[in-house]
Amino acid sequence: MPSGGSHLLASTSGSGPREARMKTLLKVGAVVGVLGAGSAMAQERLESSADMRGLTFLVGGGVEGYTSALGSDINPGLGYGVTVAIKPTKVLGIELGYSGALNEFDQRVVTGARSGPDLVRNGAHVVATLGLGAAPVQPYVLGGVGISRYNVRAPTVAFADDTAGNIPLGGGLRVHMGNFTADARLQYSFLLDQQFAANAPPGDVTIGDRNFSSGGSYAGTVNIGATW
Repeated sequence: MPSGGSHLLASTSGSGPREARMKTLLKVGAVVGVLGAGSAMAQERLESSADMRGLTFLVGGGVEGYTSALGSDINPGLGYGVTVAIKPTKVLGIELGYSGALNEFDQRVVTGARSGPDLVRNGAHVVATLGLGAAPVQPYVLGGVGISRYNVRAPTVAFADDTAGNIPLGGGLRVHMGNFTADARLQYSFLLDQQFAANAPPGDVTIGDRNFSSGGSYAGTVNIGATW
């Protein structure tokens, strides 16, 4: 009889730690479940409160430079712009924008004294954007057409005032929080005409019956604004 009682006591004492561990696991599971549900609800509230369709207005700035032979003659400079976009859906948008840039020439292509920016570009573009998902934090790609007016303000024989078309391609990341919209993008523009630069790369890309240079300009910008 004593031995049976001892066995019962040992069995009872061994179940205590197991029950404690099970209770701990259940508590941890409950906490994880609550946190997961809270995170999902927060995401749903963010998505429901974000204005991703309608009219978007953005202003911003960044850096603009050139590639190939143009990149060795024109130093990277300040880029800036204003964009108005219409988004009929959460993923598709059409943008109409103004962009400008201020750049300096490399010293070896300048023939005299200078003051202020050597090259001033003012342009306009129309691009389509396609979101890679419908979440408020949205990566996207873009493509379109543009035109720019180049104004040369430094004494040089390598560059001259001219108007040139371009094909902008790129991508970025857009964030919607309520009406607030922020946008960061990288863009490369193929130049359809290089008459503003006497030493521009030759036409080495053909589309239809048009030849243009694979050399072009690049831009990285950060923009902020609102969507209604």
